[in-house]
Amino acid sequence: MSTQDIAGRLIHLCRNGEFIQAEEELYWQNAIQIEATGEKFEGIENLILKEKQFLDKLTEKPVVNVSDAIIASDFFAIKMHMEYVHKETGSGIIDEILVYKVNNGKIVLLVCYF
Repeated sequence: MSTQDIAGRLIHLCRNGEFIQAEEELYWQNAIQIEATGEKFEGIENLILKEKQFLDKLTEKPVVNVSDAIIASDFFAIKMHMEYVHKETGSGIIDEILVYKVNNGKIVLLVCYF
């Protein structure tokens, strides 16, 4: 898959709230994610676990808006805005720019900015 194909598929899945499927389908097994806080996660199992732990603590399906991608070579960026209700902390908003690096048809790196 090309960078454009991966970006399009990721956007489709995220707009439908299919975050785990996106990771399982599009990420390399040794992918790295760096949060805006500087926290780093390595390996698809850890990325999926982090996502599941977050989603399991929501009281309802979050409202998600995802922009179209900006693509340059092996990189693409999207803006994601999510409104959610967390069981422990209440209402919250995530408003991020997400930058992805693609190699050999898989996402190998995700860096989050807010």
